[in-house]
Amino acid sequence: MINKIDVFKPSELAGIKLNNRILRAATDEGMADEKGSPTEKLIKLYEKLAKGGVGGIITGYMSVSKDGESTMPGMVMIEMDDRITKLSEVVNRVHEMSTPIIAQIAHCGRNGIAGKAFNVNKISEETIVRVIDDFTFATIRAKNAGFDGVELHLAHGYFLSEMLSPHTNKRKDKWGGTTENRVRIVKEIMKKIRKELPDYPILVKVNGDEIYKDGVHADEAARIGKMLEQFGVNAIEVSCGIDFRQMGPAKGKVPVEMIMHDYPGIKTLPKPVKALAKPLVPRLMKHTATARKYNVPSAKKIKEAVSIPVIAVGGIHDLTDIETTIYEDGIDFVSMSRPLIIEPGLINKFKQQKSQTARCLSCNYCLIGLYNEPVRCYYGKCKSV
Repeated sequence: MINKIDVFKPSELAGIKLNNRILRAATDEGMADEKGSPTEKLIKLYEKLAKGGVGGIITGYMSVSKDGESTMPGMVMIEMDDRITKLSEVVNRVHEMSTPIIAQIAHCGRNGIAGKAFNVNKISEETIVRVIDDFTFATIRAKNAGFDGVELHLAHGYFLSEMLSPHTNKRKDKWGGTTENRVRIVKEIMKKIRKELPDYPILVKVNGDEIYKDGVHADEAARIGKMLEQFGVNAIEVSCGIDFRQMGPAKGKVPVEMIMHDYPGIKTLPKPVKALAKPLVPRLMKHTATARKYNVPSAKKIKEAVSIPVIAVGGIHDLTDIETTIYEDGIDFVSMSRPLIIEPGLINKFKQQKSQTARCLSCNYCLIGLYNEPVRCYYGKCKSV
């Protein structure tokens, strides 16, 4: 007989008191101002999520350095101490709603404004050491701003993800080759953080699966997870994806119409060229039929290897998805992104039995729309809904 946990009861994650076992997953909101500071619009979004019943909020990614910034507009920056005052306002407003908030910190690497200059196989050891310091200082800033913890972004093809993946990391020095060498950069980040903040909650987001044969898959992810626990990581969130072909974190339908309408380099093509290119778009990507709980198999594998909490994200849209992930699959927590874009109050709807299914279509239009404007739901339409 399954010992059912009430997913809506308060719980604790890495010492952080959550309202329930359902987290808002980090989502690129695109709501910073031109200087990289959070806007009132972003704070109000977090307030809506808090009112809507999430157990806790993981922010959209914040850049630990200027060269780690995204090419997408509106990324929040946490690269200098001057950011602390405005970030404290975010934290205080969310805490007023009795909801914890965790800062996700990242370096976008060659997928950001630095581009090819951050090819993992060519950057110097001096640069690697500097990035280690950047993550350390960003964590200290998050702590000083009042965030309940941080999440190191080790997934989705950003810099630390590329360092961890054997598909992208072909270095021949101590930072590449074996699993131990590829994970070394995270080990050094954790060592420096723990020297300054021995008890501060540190989560990580990892890829449990990558599209390429020589990428990270479940068994390797489990080995990495075990090492991360040894380094002092408090919890692991399991995602997938190393480049846009795998739709990064957003499996589901290939948003062909939105790509033709908004994607850089495609939206400006002449109409005849677009007509020729349109049928090719799905072929260039790993098309995945709308999937549910697609990271749970990898999360289970990691859970078997570690004793710290594991969080599953991806394709969790229904109350049944949440309950089976926790009751039957043995995962400690779940996190949700796309369903909460269209329905910030979804968790209260589940709890109050007003709904058991999210309205989200997994159309992925929101993912492409971010190239031009802050995150919102398009519900499968290119024009405003």
